[in-house]
Amino acid sequence: MSFASTSRHALAALLSTLALMATATPVDAPELAAPGPHAVGVRRVTVAVDAAAGAEARRLDALLWYPAAASGPAPARRLERELKNHAWRGWPAPSIAMSTPSVAQPDAPVAVGTTRLPVVVISHGLMLWAEMMSDLAEHLASRGYVVLALQHDDESHADPLRAALALRPLEQLAALRAIERIDASAGDALQGRLLANKVALIGYSMGGYGALVAAGARVADDGMAYRYASADAMRRHAAPLPPAEAALRDRVGAVVAFAPWGGQAAIGALKPAGVRTLTQPTLLVAGDQDDISGYADGTRGLWEAMGAAPRWLLTYENARHNIVQNAPPAGMPPDFRAWEAVEEPVWRRDRLLAINRHFVTAFLDLHLRDQSASEKWLKLATVRANDGVWAVPFGTPATGQFAGTAQGAITHWTGFQRRWAVGMRLERGDAAK
Repeated sequence: MSFASTSRHALAALLSTLALMATATPVDAPELAAPGPHAVGVRRVTVAVDAAAGAEARRLDALLWYPAAASGPAPARRLERELKNHAWRGWPAPSIAMSTPSVAQPDAPVAVGTTRLPVVVISHGLMLWAEMMSDLAEHLASRGYVVLALQHDDESHADPLRAALALRPLEQLAALRAIERIDASAGDALQGRLLANKVALIGYSMGGYGALVAAGARVADDGMAYRYASADAMRRHAAPLPPAEAALRDRVGAVVAFAPWGGQAAIGALKPAGVRTLTQPTLLVAGDQDDISGYADGTRGLWEAMGAAPRWLLTYENARHNIVQNAPPAGMPPDFRAWEAVEEPVWRRDRLLAINRHFVTAFLDLHLRDQSASEKWLKLATVRANDGVWAVPFGTPATGQFAGTAQGAITHWTGFQRRWAVGMRLERGDAAK
């Protein structure tokens, strides 16, 4: 066996090991990253998308995670998917078989309860797949949320980027309709259990673009994206929302966009005037070295322009674009071209996932569940984590993860272990009055 072949096998083994590690909560995770009290169930559903923008009416596959009534420790499982005609970097075959670890029990009974469950819609990045955001989805389900993750059919279009610009917002609005149908379906285990009139949209990259537009942001009609994509679709996304879509938008209670695509000046899909129409509480998450969606010319610029919405910007210092996906899944080619599409050069993957779980949980508990106590996780003493102070005498053991003896006031970020809140910034902007 050659050295190159040996290296490929070693990298493949490492990828599989990292994927397994990503399902466990690391010991240095912030407080809200820990799983909630519920077991997790998952089932496959379909979402009907109406004909629009030159595309035929079709049905999208989706995964639905929910709080389950199962008891005992969750056995190790894997979520699997085979993607046909998928042009993946470094992949020599015409299809990709991917799998990622899971704690969800397929078709488990829904947890018993009388209260309605808050709902989240997740939209993945371009040419990716729903299972790659299962870490966040299963965590939210363990904390009492129902999570619908769309599997966008990017690879079925001749030009995936052109199609996604036109279709992502429409597909996320279709997910809102699907939630309403599930809640109204006689005999469905979730009938009458969904809080369908106050849903959160979570999107990554192109999914983040779709979430912002579905929530009411308008696409600029003088940018490259408008000219590149279907004229009918982009005209629809640039105009004021028609009544039917406005009614759907009113069901959106919060938006989380990880590295949303389209704010770069060269792309021009989202510009200040277009995002000023957003009014829902919005959390943007980005790496300040993002070379796909941009940062100053990109996500940060969008956040600064959102004057009508209460908004937060969580920044990972020295991170690039891949800040929310699971670890590289088993089956991914051991090739750097594939690796760089899902992994980060500086940040530990399990650390990123844990911090995302912490802040998204706090944000959704505050805005979907109206739990005002959750604001303490978002209203921090310092903008930059490195500036926080938790001074203790030299040699004092860290006997408590989140509390202990201090010399003076603690300005260290709430919910993070002493010395362990570094490399991040959390900024807040209030809605203009």
